[in-house]
Amino acid sequence: MGEGSIRDAEFVAQYLQLAHGAERPALRTGKTLEALPQLFSADLITADDYRTLSDGYIFMRAVEHYLQLMHYRQTSSLPTAADELTTFARRLGFNGADAGARFLARYEQQRAAIRAVYLRHLGDLSVPAADPAQPPADSMASPAVQRHLARLDPAYTLVFSEAEIERHTSLVARLSAANLVEVDAAAVEGGLWRVTIVAFDYLGELSLICGLLAVHGFDILDGDVFTYEPVSGPAPPGDRGRGFYRDSLRRAPLQATRPPEADVRQKIVDVFTVRPTLHDLAPDVWTRYRRDLDALLRLLQEHQSALAQGALVKRFAARLREASSSGSTLYPIEVQIDNRQSARYTVLTIEAQDTTGFLYELTNALALNDLYIARVTVDTLGSHVHDTLYVTDARGDKITAPARQRELRAAIVLVKHFTHLLPRSPDPESALLHFRAFLGQLFSQPNWPDELVSLERPEVLSALARLLGVSDFLWNDFLRMQYANLFPVVRDVDALHAARPRAQLAADLDTRLRATPDAPGRRDVINAFKDREIFRIDMRYILGHVTEFGQFSGELSDLADVVVQATFGVVLQPLLAEHGAPLLDPVADQAPASAPTACPLTVCALGKAGGRELGFASDIELLFIYAGSGQTRGPAVISNAEFYERLVQSFVSTIRAKREGIFEIDLRLRPYGKAGSLAVSLASFQRYFAPGGPAWAYERQALIRLRPLAGDVEFGRQIVAQRDQFVYTGEPFDVAAMRAMRERQLRHLVTAGAFNAKFSPGGAVDIEYLVQGLQINHGLAHPALRLTNTRGPGRAGAGRHPGSGRL
Repeated sequence: MGEGSIRDAEFVAQYLQLAHGAERPALRTGKTLEALPQLFSADLITADDYRTLSDGYIFMRAVEHYLQLMHYRQTSSLPTAADELTTFARRLGFNGADAGARFLARYEQQRAAIRAVYLRHLGDLSVPAADPAQPPADSMASPAVQRHLARLDPAYTLVFSEAEIERHTSLVARLSAANLVEVDAAAVEGGLWRVTIVAFDYLGELSLICGLLAVHGFDILDGDVFTYEPVSGPAPPGDRGRGFYRDSLRRAPLQATRPPEADVRQKIVDVFTVRPTLHDLAPDVWTRYRRDLDALLRLLQEHQSALAQGALVKRFAARLREASSSGSTLYPIEVQIDNRQSARYTVLTIEAQDTTGFLYELTNALALNDLYIARVTVDTLGSHVHDTLYVTDARGDKITAPARQRELRAAIVLVKHFTHLLPRSPDPESALLHFRAFLGQLFSQPNWPDELVSLERPEVLSALARLLGVSDFLWNDFLRMQYANLFPVVRDVDALHAARPRAQLAADLDTRLRATPDAPGRRDVINAFKDREIFRIDMRYILGHVTEFGQFSGELSDLADVVVQATFGVVLQPLLAEHGAPLLDPVADQAPASAPTACPLTVCALGKAGGRELGFASDIELLFIYAGSGQTRGPAVISNAEFYERLVQSFVSTIRAKREGIFEIDLRLRPYGKAGSLAVSLASFQRYFAPGGPAWAYERQALIRLRPLAGDVEFGRQIVAQRDQFVYTGEPFDVAAMRAMRERQLRHLVTAGAFNAKFSPGGAVDIEYLVQGLQINHGLAHPALRLTNTRGPGRAGAGRHPGSGRL
């Protein structure tokens, strides 16, 4: 209640309200915290006075509130006993053994600042305008220190001594275009280091500072992070877009009278107490740290943030491999979101077990989530950490919406748990890079925290760490595009232990299609089912649940068969409803005129799909064959050729590939390739592939893998019999044609100096062509060799006479 108390702040506001409220209705409010921004907007108080009164009022109210809770009565007297004062200070968020002393220093600073504002308005008007961030000390009256303090939060003077502030000021003065960062490190008691980092402010800088400390072998035990505020002062509530602080994308407009250019740019003052994690530190460790940080900041200055982060991730992951695994237990995380402590920022308080790289990844995740960090304090007690972050959203506003706060909590939990399990990933570098890309995609989705409901289970997050730690090929070509399916699959990790039988897949898809009556909806059902099941099968493989050779290909092939059969049925029904069933021409196909005969069609798989050898990046090669010419029954009569051409067009447009070459429908093996009809008549098939027909030797060889998937079963058997007549004739395999094909493949598909596992000499294609050549040579005499799978003929031909293996 004395000088510099809540009452002084209230009296200033009320005095100005009474003096100017008649002509300014906006000032007529009974709440001090509502009146202060209105007084600022009306230019009745300066930005410094607004900040001093609002921060001081909130601080003093918090003190008063906790005093009354402590004593269960109205009181304004501070504790006098040292232990009571320490307990009281810690309740207010002051940490460390000297919490009581730090609280008292803060209390006296706030009281003096509020009193100075009071005296300027209601007391001795000769009192000069004072900066509330400046402690009343003659030793800090230099213009350089004054300019430095004017750009920092008042709490800065409570954290650091006069000597430290003067040292920071001298470091700031050294910054220039040629010198982006200053690092000042000193050894302290207990084998620790106190490191001060002063630099220009850049987007993503705090993440680099923390990550680079880990790379050079240091754990952060405690720290304080401050960022210069804009030259024009803080943005009051309602005045958006004027000031952004750490990790900001925009800067505030500058005042007309500018200090020197080096002073105009926003800067950071980060001070950490760090513990070495390496037994032998290099004598020049801090010189190298400064050199590396300068290089990273220059990349940020050139707007190459991804390059800077990528370079650091590689080094951080290498250090992570040296760290021992922290186990799979996920410890509780306490996250508090407070919008009352600060007039300008949302205050995040995070208490949890310490985790290597947590602050490094958290600052990056907050930036991805469009949150901006103005100030950070870090405290560590044993293996427990207490982090406090002062943040705003992208517009400079507090985080007040419940949905946004929920996202913030979820992001913190996700990052904390992931970094805890990161050392268990098979490839920490890939996992970390992919995790960052995954977060960027995840945060862009609406209601994304709904996907995190199962993350308290360690086996779920361990699976995520393992999945994100797979090869760049899998990430770039598949996982990166499947983030929508990631959590629904991973959170049910128990179900990944067993494969889904083909009958179960077919029944599941059929149930979903029956529940969807419209054609566009059925197309969506098919593709969603396909993508989810592909992802599930791939996850089984990555997590080590596929243990036998050929099992992975078999599961993908079962899925392909089910999807092709279901899609055929979906696209056939609308055509039958509009045109009726296709019928054979009795004249052209020698069918009895009195009994119109249906014109059947079979959908045959070729290539990897035909051989049930699908892999991560396999397309689906198909051939559509119908019995012959004729026309449909009606009502809208069209030719059989047109009917089935439309069916194939609809089929191809229904199955959507996430990426070229992954479950993409390929019809190029039909007669005459792209120049031929999409649907092939039986007569055309016979003319093209029969011995002496126009088919190339490699096209006839491709028929070895022909396997009917959908359509008329009996007609499919007829096509298989025709294939056997065309391929297994007893004529020797055309080795010259095969060699010519291999030469073309080597020229066009293999990069010079590189080994291609499929097409290079000695690769998979050589094995396939050898087996198929032997099948052609001996398939007539040994029908058991007429198999579509490469491994099958090898087993079927085991034990034959010595000469049977030569082409």
